[in-house]
Amino acid sequence: MGLTGGVPAGLAWVLVLLAGVVRFAGGWVGSSRRALSPVEMGLLRGGARGAAQTGLVELYLAGAVEAGFRRTVRAVEHRRPPRDCSAVARAQYDVLYGKTHPRRLQNQDRVRAAIRETTRGLERAGLLVSAGRRWTARALLLPVFAAAPAWAVAGGGETVWLWLMLLADMAALVLWTRPRRTPRGAELLRLRQARAGDRPGSERDDPGGLLLSVAVFGAPALRARLPRFTKESGLLTRPPWEPMERSGRGGWHDSPGGGGGCGG
Repeated sequence: MGLTGGVPAGLAWVLVLLAGVVRFAGGWVGSSRRALSPVEMGLLRGGARGAAQTGLVELYLAGAVEAGFRRTVRAVEHRRPPRDCSAVARAQYDVLYGKTHPRRLQNQDRVRAAIRETTRGLERAGLLVSAGRRWTARALLLPVFAAAPAWAVAGGGETVWLWLMLLADMAALVLWTRPRRTPRGAELLRLRQARAGDRPGSERDDPGGLLLSVAVFGAPALRARLPRFTKESGLLTRPPWEPMERSGRGGWHDSPGGGGGCGG
């Protein structure tokens, strides 16, 4: 059996291994031992959207916001959020004018900046893969996806090499689509989920336990523990489409605002 196909197959697997090293380097042991806030846990579980949802529930449980009309949230008069609330929650409250869909609120620059700063803290703690490492790993994986098709088009005869390249493609796809959590971050999330499962919390008797449950479980906890607020605020929905004036090209476009929002 010729070894011609072994060269691209070997290179593909070398790139997969290098991408794995870049993706997981420094993610097994972290330097931070502090307890994470609910918003940080929401970010660890569900990314930017998880952090924003948790921050909004934090404001709701503090009495600072309430569900508005037609899947919106609005501030409660004379009820500012507590001083010790998270930066993500404060940012959402500060940009909340009138009634706004939660997704449009999340898209505000000030809220995005607060989420980015929270993300950097989790990166420094070794719980999230940094954006630089993630894109470096993906750059290494791009040639892997082309190896098998290029070998097949070139008329490669040895089936074993083609199968090895296809297996490399599968491994590359797994690495490409993995969440940004490091192994340590994933383990921490599992521990917090087990703890929150033992302490589901309630809006009246244990808002802290309820907020932690929302942070680590997301949509299932919102539907089970806060069904009315979740439904009326549109917390798990996309912003509604609203007609606006036709553009020069004659098509309808999604309204970019709605109570101070900046697009859905």
